[in-house]
Amino acid sequence: MRSLTTATRRQLEEIMSRLSNGEAVSLAERIRLQKYALHIPFISLKLKQALHSNN
Repeated sequence: MRSLTTATRRQLEEIMSRLSNGEAVSLAERIRLQKYALHIPFISLKLKQALHSNN
């Protein structure tokens, strides 16, 4: 499993927070988030939670 730096993890959490709140997220941010989610199960789970809480 790959590890994240604290700065990267915080950036990804901030993007997921905006997703869950229905705020604007750029395409580049979504692509970056998806790339991490493919390789890091924790990020994948958090992304699913953020998307479901938006509904």
